[in-house]
This record gives sequence, C-alpha cells and structure tokens, in this order.
Amino acid sequence: MHPNLRPPTRPMTRATGRLAGRAMLASLVALAALSACGDDGNGNGECAPGDDFCIGQFPRIDLIPNDRTIEIVDAGLDPGQTVTRTIRVINVGQSTLDLQNVVLEYTPPAGANDGATPAFKLQRLSVGLPFAIEIFGSDEFPQGLDIVVEYTKGNDTLTREARLVLTSNDPQQPDRKLEVLLTTAVGVPALAATPNPVDFGLVPRDRKEEGTLTLLNTGTRDLQVTGFQIVADGRFGFKGDGFEAEGADAVAGIDLETPILVPEGEGREVTVTFRSDSPLPAEGGLLVYSDDPISGSAGYRVDLVANKSGPCITVNPKKIVFGGKVVGALSRIDFEIESCGTEPLEVRDLAFADGSSPDFSFDFGELPEGFEAGPNPGNVLSVPINTKVKVGVTFVPDAVNPRDPDNVPIPDEGIIVVTSNGFDSTVEIPVSGAGADVACPTPVIFVSEGEEVIPQTVAHLSGRQSYAPFGAITDYLWSVTEPEGTPKPIFIPSSTAAEPVVELNSVGLYTFKLKVRDEFGNSSGSAECPDASYLVLVQPDQAIHVELTWVTAGDDDETDTGEGVGSDVDLHFTHQNARGPDLDGDGVGDPWFDQKWDVFWFNKEPDWATLGDLKDNPTLDRDDYDGAGPENLNLSVPEDGVVYRIGVHYWNHWGYGPADATVKVFHYADEIYSVTYPGLDDLDMWCVGEIHWPVPAVERCADDGEPEAITPSYVNTFFQRL
Repeated sequence: MHPNLRPPTRPMTRATGRLAGRAMLASLVALAALSACGDDGNGNGECAPGDDFCIGQFPRIDLIPNDRTIEIVDAGLDPGQTVTRTIRVINVGQSTLDLQNVVLEYTPPAGANDGATPAFKLQRLSVGLPFAIEIFGSDEFPQGLDIVVEYTKGNDTLTREARLVLTSNDPQQPDRKLEVLLTTAVGVPALAATPNPVDFGLVPRDRKEEGTLTLLNTGTRDLQVTGFQIVADGRFGFKGDGFEAEGADAVAGIDLETPILVPEGEGREVTVTFRSDSPLPAEGGLLVYSDDPISGSAGYRVDLVANKSGPCITVNPKKIVFGGKVVGALSRIDFEIESCGTEPLEVRDLAFADGSSPDFSFDFGELPEGFEAGPNPGNVLSVPINTKVKVGVTFVPDAVNPRDPDNVPIPDEGIIVVTSNGFDSTVEIPVSGAGADVACPTPVIFVSEGEEVIPQTVAHLSGRQSYAPFGAITDYLWSVTEPEGTPKPIFIPSSTAAEPVVELNSVGLYTFKLKVRDEFGNSSGSAECPDASYLVLVQPDQAIHVELTWVTAGDDDETDTGEGVGSDVDLHFTHQNARGPDLDGDGVGDPWFDQKWDVFWFNKEPDWATLGDLKDNPTLDRDDYDGAGPENLNLSVPEDGVVYRIGVHYWNHWGYGPADATVKVFHYADEIYSVTYPGLDDLDMWCVGEIHWPVPAVERCADDGEPEAITPSYVNTFFQRL
C-alpha cells in the first residue's frame, strides 16, 4: 500500500454534471418567466402611484450553485493543501443587474493555526466593479460572473467559517446584500483500536492463532477504513469481511474495494492472525489506513507481538549416544531440561517412546523430592524460570549387538519423549548404544550454545564427557566440515584441546567430529568405537542478513591472519539517502562511501532511522581484511518504503590477484538471494542489488540478461589506500 494512501472519493462524472447543469438551466428559465411583469409604458420598470396591479421590471440576483451554505469537507486534506469553490452570479430578473461589491468576511476561530495563509481567501475578480450582468437566457451579454473562493487546510482540526457578501441593485435583498456561508465539514473522524498491542502469547509450532481487533471511531463524523498493511514480521496477517492476507501479501498491504464504515462512537471488528513457525519472539505491526485526518494517510499502527511470553523448553544434549559398551556394564549420560521462557515450565511426562530398547532406563535421583519415579500427568514437575533440572539415562547392554554388512554394529535405539507446556509440546531425544565385547573409548561432544545459533556465535566445544571403559581419556582431536564455499573456522587454542572455542561466522550447517584416545593407547575411529559427530546449524535471526565471502586463487593459506597476508574485499550496504560522486558515469551520484548512509568498514554502526533505537539500524558485525571473509551485515527492523543497496568493493588485492566473490542475502533463516562474481579485480566496485523493503527480495543492479554491474578502478576521493 502506498504510504500516502487517501480514502476513496466519488467525484461527479462528466455526464452527471451535464444533467445537473441542464436541470439548473430549466429551473432558472422558469424563474425568469415568473418574474415577467408589465410596466407603465415608459419601459423604465417604474409603476404609477396607486397602481396595485403593476409589478416593476427589477433585476434579481441568483447563484450557481444556488446553495446559500457551501460545505467543504477537509478531512482528507493535508495541512497546507488548497481547494477552490466557484460561485457564478447570474441575473434572473427583468432588468440589468449591477454587481456593486464583493467581500469575503473571515475570522480564524480561537486556537486556530492557519499558518502563513488564511483559511479562506477571495481570488482576484476577472473584471472591475461595479459590473453589469444581463438577464440570464436573454440575447444580451455578459450573463454572469464567476467568483472563486480559495480554502487552505490549517494545522488543526477546528471548524472554520467565512461569509461571502454580494452587494447589488436587487431591491428584494435585505440592504441589497446577498450572503453565502462557507464552512468546513462539522466534525472529524478519529481512529482508535483496542486492544493495542495485540499479544498472541505463546503460539505452539505450526499453529495459526487468531485475535479480535476492534476499530473504534472516537470522532464526531463517520470513519472510513480503506486498507491494511503488516510491517516488520510477515508471520502476522489480517482478515475480515471479503478480505484476507498473510505472509508476503499482508506485507504488501491491500486497499479495500469497499471501505469499512465506522459510525461516530461505534466500533467494527477485524481479525489479526499469527502463524507460528519457530519459538523466536515475533514483533510486528498492523497499519490501518482511513480518512482520519491525523493518522489516516500514514496508517494508524497497532502493535502485534507473539511468543514473547509463556513457557519455553530446551534440552541439552539433543541426542544421547553411548557408543559401544561392554556387555553387562552400566553407563550413564545426563541431560538437562531448562525453563527458558517468561512463565514456569510444566514437565507433564517423561518416558521412553514405544519400541525403545529396554536396555535404556532413567535415573531420577537428581530431581526434586517427590519425583523419585519421574514426572507424569498425575505428578507434574514445575521448573521455575531460568532454572534447569537434570535427568540421568542409563544403558546396560544385555548382549553383543549384531553388525550390518559393513561390519558396523547395529545399535540399540530409543527415544525419550518430554511432554510439557512449552512451544514444542513434545521434545524427542534420540538415544543409542551398542553392546560390545571389547573395551574402547567413546568420544562425546558437548556444545554449550546448542545445535542452532546465529552468525558470529563463539561456540564452546567440550570433549570432557568422553570416556573409556578402562582408564582415562588423554588425547583429543577435533575436525570440522564447514558449509560449502565458506571459510574454514579455526579451533582456538588448537584442534587438540579438550575444550576449544570456534567462531561460526557463515550461515549453514557445520559438522564437528571428535576423535579421542585413552591412556592405554586405544582410540576411537573404528567400527566398534566410531568418532563422535555433532551438527550445528548457523542461521540468522534478523530481517536482513547479508554475507560476503571470497576465494583468492593466489592465496595459498586463506586462514592466516594479519594485514597484507590475504586479499581485502569489503561489503557495502547503503540507504536510499546515500549520495556521493558519480564515479560510475550513469548521471546519478553513487551511494558508495557515504560517511553516514553507507555501512562499511569506516561506518559500522550508523544511526539511520529513529534516533537512539538500535533495532532499526544496520550493523557491520564482521569486517575481514586478510582473505576469505566472511563479512556480515545485520538489520533487525528495516524501514518501510526504503530502498537498500548492496555492494562489494575490492579494496586491496595485496598481490594475490583476482577474487571470486559470493554474496548471500537472508530474510531471517530463509536464503532469498545468492550470487557469485568470478574474477573480481583490484579496486572493482560491484553493485550487487537492491532491497525494496518491506518486500523480502533482491533486485539485480544490472538489467536482465546483462552481466553484473561492475565499475573498474573505483576510488573515492575521501577513501584512498596509501
């Protein structure tokens, strides 16, 4: 919906105006006929004294339109906007009308703010006064005079009045004066809504929840609601009589074919919706467009929230792997249940799913008193906010497990089902283990941040829970498979540390593996004792996330760090306000390197939209200057109606030659655009594309069928490398 949306009006059609004019002409001719009278034979319109049957031939003033009160509806006008009304003076008498004076009388009401221009103003007449007007419908001319009154909307909602006073030689008008009252429409509509905000609470996964919103007219004239639009989060939607939208359609907005009429002092209900697809909090808004002179054109905002309150559950680890265990030996692995919401978590049941191996069982010894047998529907465990409880899982294999054709043990398996009042009402934890006749170490990976994180997360890995049937674990060896086409992360302090950390900067799936060795020299990695694997999915949680990576063939080691040891390619993200020198020669100032409206290495955290509100400002969260990247940009709450542009600049090749640059754009967890430009040369400026928010899509800078938009040797005057 266009932000300057106006309520629909129904203007008079040309055919309608023509018919109205004909009707007016007929009535005026008839009126002129009724005014016909005799005279005294001298043709001067005067009657002899005492002649009761004589009617003088006098002029008569009349108007087109012939209303004596003219109402101007200004609810849909912006302050300072001007409209005019034309009043035609005619003569329906039997002799010439002399229009002697035209005066507009206007005084602003108390408290009015007319600005520099009075609300009512008389435009200059096209003739001088007095002015003779001949009989309407006769053969003499002129037969009328147009008077134009100009009205300018003030900076308030007060009613204004003016009087147009016409003085003539019509003897039938009091004091020979005819008055016309001009007034703005009495009363204005005022839109309000309840409740505001609309809080859907906790909405379970894959469920669509509905809420009722009442649109109120607290003004003094009928309100017309003309359209709706969702902002910030497309999981919200709206519907009503004859319309419904969610997702991209709701973000684009709709104009109602038939406006919703809300009489003065009444309300009308519409429905707002939320479709839950993740436990992440949702914050958005519904813009309601109407003829409310205050909020109508910009849209009255109703805040919408969901999943910001209520219970939440997380379990860690999300998979329990015992590996190979000696037959008859008891092994134990603990898992935690955490209450992560704004209300206490209720664990309503904890059990193994049907078909689970009987070799697995629970140890509830660390639960609070009264739960020695575990929680169940008749004995619900309440976990306070930000609190964890620990449950043990034991495994006692009763036999050596058979092997598959590849000589890999076929493990015993089970599924732990945790039932609660959280977003995911049931959480399943797979469990596996195998009986073995040999003793070998079992690697166990624990990641403090869990299996789903956002870019730039520093993951804390631990192999401390690894164990061996006999003796201690003495050596650790970590490896990782990163998302395709992204730089390989580095284990700090090293890949042989028991608890390294690693920064996960690129979006995608990382697979961590751990090999261990015990004090007797036995190591994992065999069919009996496989290495441990742990998957971590990195996905953004922002409305716009841009990721730049690059590969430089001339750089043999893109993992080393320091200025000059790798190529330096930079990400740029600009606001539509950005302007600079026209270095690409297209006749329009370039947005790149604008020190306020371009986010790049020099301007990582600008304040663009609402002053002091960090959510509506983009941030360059990672600047990489020594090869491969990534460089990442995030924007939580983009501005509606703003065009953002994405660019890539090859700042310095440092002798390593051309780079293959890849840009990926995400809308929350969804990848909406991916492009690779092979062979980006030193100082090349690549205009990648534009985002016309609130549409979550990228439009190429280059025309369809044309190569990517590259400007070579791009050097801004204020940013030159030394």
